[in-house]
Amino acid sequence: MASPFEAFLAQCWADHADHPDEVARRLTSRAASPPDSAALAALLRLELHVRAEHLGDFEGARASLSRWANEPLVDDAVRSALRVGRHSLALAEPSGEDAAPGLSLEETLRAEASAAAIRLGRADTPGALALLRAAQARLAALPQGAGSVHRPLAVACNNLAWSLHDQGSARSADNTAAMLELAAASRMHWAEAGTWLEVQRADYGLALCHLSAGRPADALPFAERSLAGCIENAAPAFEHFHAREALCRVHAALGQAKQALQQHAAAREAFDGLDDADRAACRNTLDALPALLP
Repeated sequence: MASPFEAFLAQCWADHADHPDEVARRLTSRAASPPDSAALAALLRLELHVRAEHLGDFEGARASLSRWANEPLVDDAVRSALRVGRHSLALAEPSGEDAAPGLSLEETLRAEASAAAIRLGRADTPGALALLRAAQARLAALPQGAGSVHRPLAVACNNLAWSLHDQGSARSADNTAAMLELAAASRMHWAEAGTWLEVQRADYGLALCHLSAGRPADALPFAERSLAGCIENAAPAFEHFHAREALCRVHAALGQAKQALQQHAAAREAFDGLDDADRAACRNTLDALPALLP
């Protein structure tokens, strides 16, 4: 059973996209107190995300970081989160500085990734891309085998690619190009920092991003690679469902009716193997597929 703080944090994450002002008020009121340092670090990440990325309230975000800085729970991990948060705010503002005094390389990369997400949240796609490209150039200068430092960039590129994907027909041509660049970068970084699961999901993302860009022929090999990753690693039904969903969409877009129907049937079979929670999460996706079929 989740602790009161875990339940509070989960509800804030669930509500923040639609009601960022209300969630910011909850966080200020300290409706629940973090029980340990790891919980405090998680709270700081949420505060930064809501106040800076969703509300553009940089001063409020700084005040929040300062408010927690002297808590008894503060340890080295929390101090690191505070340094990253402060520097990401400096980088995310139009006059942001490009120096990171006292930060480790991994902290610098985390700050650049966080700042890129904030800039995209403030509709500054060029600024977000510039930060990520700077981080990638910094990373490229490292010796091979520094896998863990790829993780913050893998997460940032993935989240930004999906954010642009979800703009749909409102997305500009430049943002479509950025979406494809970010999806490819996410896959590359996960190949260094993640497991087969993250790589397989990145292939799924690449398939849907290319499909959203109107490039179904380019999407096909990524969808096939996502399914191959599921088969090779005996993935659970949830992963098979999404790989089959991607293939159904791609074949339908290519006018390949037989293959699309086969993949729809396979997606439904995978859906039947899900538990109740995953079925609820996948129901709308499954229900949308028949409209694509001949």
